[in-house]
Amino acid sequence: MTADVRTTTIDVRGTTVPCLVGGDGPPLLWLHGAGGSDSWSPAQDALATAFTVWAPAHPGFAGTPLPDWVRDVHDLAFHYVDFLATTSLDRPTVVGISLGGWIATDLAVHRPDLVDALVLVDALGLRPESPMPDLFIMEPAAAMGVLFNGPPPMPPPGADGGDPMDMIVRMYEEQAAAARIMWKRSYDPRLERRLHHLTMPTLVIWGGDDRLLPAEHGRRLADLIPGARVEILDGVGHVVPLEAPDAFARLVTEFALASIGGPS
Repeated sequence: MTADVRTTTIDVRGTTVPCLVGGDGPPLLWLHGAGGSDSWSPAQDALATAFTVWAPAHPGFAGTPLPDWVRDVHDLAFHYVDFLATTSLDRPTVVGISLGGWIATDLAVHRPDLVDALVLVDALGLRPESPMPDLFIMEPAAAMGVLFNGPPPMPPPGADGGDPMDMIVRMYEEQAAAARIMWKRSYDPRLERRLHHLTMPTLVIWGGDDRLLPAEHGRRLADLIPGARVEILDGVGHVVPLEAPDAFARLVTEFALASIGGPS
């Protein structure tokens, strides 16, 4: 880890939000997937060379209780409207991974004025054309085989290190939180008709060997977003930032720096 990463807690309308902050430069809001909420990955470290990366934990993750007011992804999206107001982050680039990509999409659909550029990475939310594998009923080894194209990398440590066994326990806790948020369905049937509201520059990044949502799903998502660009990384599974951190960080950095201050 090369970035100077600090851990802070932010009170967002009465909800305590653990947040990692590192780097220097324009603001970048990192919305994590169903795991890794309190870790700092090599991909984040690379982004921190060009941006100030804000990586909050969603309510119910990183050892925090899931509040009663969180019923679905819409609640989390509006939570981040409040997060941006609380932190005074001015039109950050928003990067959302998997579940975080769904939250980022919903945030940007409802409040495009708050987002300078949007990066969606193997994002959930759009109705799939064929049923998704149900990770919540799978044995861990089978789930890892769906998420990764090969042996899964070790979870990155938290900003202050951490015991690997504790991190594994945390992963199980976060899967439980994700299951509660998505217990009705793992997509929003209304989202397709709302994607035209994404008026900011948008980059869709997808793993070419994603076994949860195939690359064609990423292409379809990009086709539905005005002016969106899509990048498919061959040989990579669902969790792109962990499997291909260098290629991922390069794509995000080049796109975001070129987009800053562009049309909204």
